[in-house]
Amino acid sequence: MDINCIIIYDNTAEATVVFASESVYDVLGYTPEELMGKPGYELIHPDELAAIGLIHTANVKEERMSSITMYRSRCKDGTYVQLDVVVHYCCDALVTTNFKIASLDCVRRRSRISSADFAHTIRHDGTILLNDSQQKINQLLSLKQPWGKDNKLEQKTQEPRFCIILNRYTTNMTIVFATKMCEILVGLNQIDCIGKSLLDFVAMEDHENVSKQIQLSKSNDFISKLRFYWINDENNLIPIEAVVSSTYDGLVMVARLAPSYITKR
Repeated sequence: MDINCIIIYDNTAEATVVFASESVYDVLGYTPEELMGKPGYELIHPDELAAIGLIHTANVKEERMSSITMYRSRCKDGTYVQLDVVVHYCCDALVTTNFKIASLDCVRRRSRISSADFAHTIRHDGTILLNDSQQKINQLLSLKQPWGKDNKLEQKTQEPRFCIILNRYTTNMTIVFATKMCEILVGLNQIDCIGKSLLDFVAMEDHENVSKQIQLSKSNDFISKLRFYWINDENNLIPIEAVVSSTYDGLVMVARLAPSYITKR
């Protein structure tokens, strides 16, 4: 696996860092504390700023569950490193897993790119290469920024989603972090869930598939897509769609409610 880390940005025009995992030091040379509160755009190579702005706008306006972009990011010592950045849009935040590229043509990297819903490469001259049609490129270029005068997201109906980070080094997928929206969507207490297994909240019939898909993400570095029933405290079954990506510092899962996709049990 490429050296990697988790960085979470707020959903403003500046994309301010609100969380960084410990391995960000190995990727960019910053400690998590040094990155906290820093606008994400300060880390982008000047030649690639405009392109990142377009992709950032698309990720927010289209509420993309998973996209991946290759671009250069500035290290603490002033040098630049090439990253693959997987972005999961999560309502009030952008949750990212960041991979320092060791080889452009390794199997794991190709697998990671092919598993994302959208893939972009920013060339060093600032142009964007998309794994998509010219029509999609034109749509990207035509998008207007979704942020108002205060640089906050303009009022709109956003799909509610929540994020959970799991301990990748345990077999029972222990929860180590959860966003507040989990309480609204599935009745999961943001604090009380810490230390519990994700499988405690997954319908028994879905255990095997959820475990298999998460293990595949851990083993192969690609983005897994899950569909399963969540069990709340009242034993109600809540249909969930989620994406999972893997880093050294944890497994990132972003989830949303889904239409019932199988016969109600």
